[in-house]
Amino acid sequence: MQTIHVALDETDHSLRGLALGRNLAAQLGASLSVVSVVADPAQSEGRREALRARLAEEKTPGLAAVPVEVMVNDSAKDALASLADQEGVGLCLGAHGRRPVPEMLIGSVTAGVVRRASRPVLLCGPRYAPERHGRVEVVMACVDGSSLSEAMLPHAVALAERFGARLQLLQVIDASAMAAAAGEGTPGDVMESGYVHGLARRLEREYRIEVDWEVLHGTPADAIVSYLADSRDVLLAMTTHGRSGLSQVVAGSVSHEVLHEACCPVAVLRPRG
Repeated sequence: MQTIHVALDETDHSLRGLALGRNLAAQLGASLSVVSVVADPAQSEGRREALRARLAEEKTPGLAAVPVEVMVNDSAKDALASLADQEGVGLCLGAHGRRPVPEMLIGSVTAGVVRRASRPVLLCGPRYAPERHGRVEVVMACVDGSSLSEAMLPHAVALAERFGARLQLLQVIDASAMAAAAGEGTPGDVMESGYVHGLARRLEREYRIEVDWEVLHGTPADAIVSYLADSRDVLLAMTTHGRSGLSQVVAGSVSHEVLHEACCPVAVLRPRG
């Protein structure tokens, strides 16, 4: 990534993305930029000045000099997704983390950007702790045996390579799945390690990198958040169905729940197709 863009509006929760963007840009030696979207060209200068004032209020050295770009587009979701899809670009957004409706959990604009983008979007929720995750030393990719979750793997490998980080696969197995496997005569330890161990070895052959793995137990979101509780310098990588409306509420999303609770940043991808 040569450029890290942080999407801001005039709300407080969007500023969380600024800490993430600064940390990532510093680690990569990339340029840092603030971007915002307005529907009316007449609003551009007012938004730019408002954001420059907010940056100055942060009293962080060098922050007031960060360039602010205001894009004019009827759809902030389309504009930011297009930006996220550019080669060499990372897009950071702060999520306000409302509950319980998943769409509201990360904000309608943020959710819309994730649905439209073909690359991972870098998000930080309300519990993001930049002092604990100031760098990316480990990229943890969550997998569950589905093609949906595995769609993140090429992106996770690329992120690990860019940051010079270790890649780790994370799988959660719940008690009901283990009980079903035992009833079918499948040894529990084989079920635990077989899939994720084989996937790690495949990635090592394909990408010539070392890949660690870990198997957790419990409900996916709770197990992942608990595992991350004492972590440092981690970037979690997850996919989401990214559905909107009623289907999103009914289906729920582990990525939304993890984003709400995790203190680390989360790279979220909605696979196409």
